Amino acid sequence: MNLDFEPERFRRLLAQASEQVLSLHASLPRSRVTHASSPRTVAEPFLGILPETGMEPEAVIQDFIPFIFEHSTLNLSPRFFAYIMSGGSQVGVLADLLCAGLNVNSAKWHLASAAAEVERTAVRWLGEFIGYRSGPGGALVSGGSEANLYGLRVARDVHAPDVREQGLAGSRPLTLYASEETHSCITKSVEMLGLGSSHLRKVPVHADFRVDVDRLEQAVRRDANAGLKPFCIVGNAGTVNTGAVDDLEALADVAERHGLWFHVDGAYGAAAARVEGVRGRFKGLERADSVALDPHKWLQVPFEAGCALIRDWDGLRRAFTYSAAYLQARSDSEERWDWMGHTFQLSRAFRALKVWMQLQVYGSGKLRAVIADNLQLMQQLGAEVDAACDFERLAPVSLSILCFRYVPSVGRRWDEASLDMLNARLLEECERRGQFFLTGTRLRGRTALRACLVNHRTTAAETHGLLAHLRSVGEELAASWEGGA
Repeated sequence: MNLDFEPERFRRLLAQASEQVLSLHASLPRSRVTHASSPRTVAEPFLGILPETGMEPEAVIQDFIPFIFEHSTLNLSPRFFAYIMSGGSQVGVLADLLCAGLNVNSAKWHLASAAAEVERTAVRWLGEFIGYRSGPGGALVSGGSEANLYGLRVARDVHAPDVREQGLAGSRPLTLYASEETHSCITKSVEMLGLGSSHLRKVPVHADFRVDVDRLEQAVRRDANAGLKPFCIVGNAGTVNTGAVDDLEALADVAERHGLWFHVDGAYGAAAARVEGVRGRFKGLERADSVALDPHKWLQVPFEAGCALIRDWDGLRRAFTYSAAYLQARSDSEERWDWMGHTFQLSRAFRALKVWMQLQVYGSGKLRAVIADNLQLMQQLGAEVDAACDFERLAPVSLSILCFRYVPSVGRRWDEASLDMLNARLLEECERRGQFFLTGTRLRGRTALRACLVNHRTTAAETHGLLAHLRSVGEELAASWEGGA
C-alpha cells in the first residue's frame, strides 16, 4: 500500500508546514522564551489511544503543531541565555528537510555514496575550523556526550588492546584524569566502557576554575607507583559551568611525558580556537589525540550534530570495524568509504548534510564572526556586572559564560544562606515569567546565576535587557522577602 500523497497535495502540505516555521521565526522577538503551562496541560492533547484510521495530515499540522511550538522552550530566541544551546540556523532547517526527503542510511557507501563523501568533507573541515589538523580521523555523532565516549573508547583500545576480547578483568585497572569541572558525560563514558568511575581521578582546580596541572601529574605518578595503569588525560576546552579552558599545552606535556592519551572535551569551546582574542587560550589543542566538538553549539547547526575527531583514521577503524556475512562489500570496497567501519551505528542519519551546508553557505569567516560577537557581548555584560552595586561576578568570563549573583544593595543585610535562596528564587521567577531564560549553578558552595550565549540572533539589546530584567525581578523579590517564605 503506497503511503505517498499526490504531488500537488504534498506541495500544499510542505507549504503549510513551512508557514508554521515562518510564523515561529517571525514571532521570536516578542514570544516568551519559556512557557508557563503545567505538565498536565502539556500532556493532555497527547493522551489519546493509538489511532486505527488516523487523521488528515492538514488537520495534524493545524491542530497540533502550533500547540507543540507554543509549549516548547525557544532556544531559538535571542533572549535565551540558559544551556549551551544555539538557536540553529535557517540553512539547517532546509538541510533537515532535504535530508528527511532523501531518507538515506549513511552507514554504507552503496546505500549513500554522496552522503559518505559529504561527511568525510565535513569532518575534515571541522578539524581545520578549530585548527586541529588537516584530514583528521573522525565521525559525526549525536553530540558531545557521544563524541567524548568515542574518544575514550579509542584511547582504551589503544592502551589496552586485548580488552575487546579478554575484557578488563585480567588487566591492571586503567585510570584517567580530568578536572573536577569536567562534564558528567566523562563519568558516564567511563562507566559505559567498564573502567569504573572510581578510576576517574577528578583533580581540583585553581581560582580561575582551570585544572591544577601539578596535582594532576602527581596523581598520575601516584597511581603508576601503586600498580595501576594511567592511560588518559582529559582537558577542557570550555567547561559547562564557567567556560574555563584548561592549560592544554601543559596537559599535552604531561601526557607526552607519561605516554598517555590526551583527549580534549571541546564540545562547547573548541569552535573558538581560531577566533582572534581567545585563540591563545587553546594552545596545545592541536596536540590532542582526540577532540570532542559540537557543531550544534557555537556553529549554529540544528540538533543533533556532534563530532568525534581522532588523530588518525586507524584508531577509529580498530575500534569499530567488525565483519558480518550480510554486510560484505563488493570487490571495489577499497574505493568505497563505509562509515559502518568507523562508527558504532549501522543505521545512521545523514546529519552531515546540515553540517556541510552550514559551512558551505556561511563559510568559516562568518561563523567565526558570530563567535567573536558572542564573546564580546558577554565580556561587556561581565563589565556591567562588575560596575553594578547590586551584582557580583563569581568567575572569570573566559569565553561566553558569565556566572554572577544578585546582591541587593539596599535594605537588610543578607547572609550567604539567604543570598543563595534569593538567587534560586530569582531563577525560578525568571523562568516562570518567560521573558528571559538563564540557569544556575553552584560555584565554591554558592548559588550562581549562569548566563551563556551561543546564539547568532542575540544583540546588546538582549544582554542589557537581561541585566535590567534580573534587577527588576530581584528588587521585587527582595522587597517582599521574609526569610525565604
